[in-house]
Amino acid sequence: MITIEVKDRQVLDMLNRLMRGMADTTPVMADVAAGLLSQSERQFATESGPFGPWPDLSDTTKALRTERGTWPGKMLQASGALAASVQAAHGNGWASIGSNKPYAAMQFFGGTTSSTSMIPGKAIPARPFLPFHPETHELTPQAEASVLDVLTSWLDQLIDG
Repeated sequence: MITIEVKDRQVLDMLNRLMRGMADTTPVMADVAAGLLSQSERQFATESGPFGPWPDLSDTTKALRTERGTWPGKMLQASGALAASVQAAHGNGWASIGSNKPYAAMQFFGGTTSSTSMIPGKAIPARPFLPFHPETHELTPQAEASVLDVLTSWLDQLIDG
């Protein structure tokens, strides 16, 4: 499993304020995790990530998917398994999102296929489907806004309550 820790300063500052006022941030983190999952679903729906639209599939991949009856269609959703595998989790002081599919990292980060792949030795471009930048690990602007909205709402409740 690959673990990437996102350290967004604005989000962390607001989260620290919340943690000082709450004994258990599990409910807050449940909302943050749900927001991150929603952002990933948006990226699958729009076929885009922090760089903009995902790179198109290669002609070879399109031909293979046409033979299988899954093209034309959504780029990373020939079977829907990758999108369905994205899960969010949370606990006191943390929220996470990820996929347990072995090929998820290749699709997210890009790379070169193995010699045993159905398309051996080919470059696969990054198609980030999780709501953070694959190189800098920063939240996408939409994900950051979503998380900040959740944290602001909880802070407002804490202050007003």
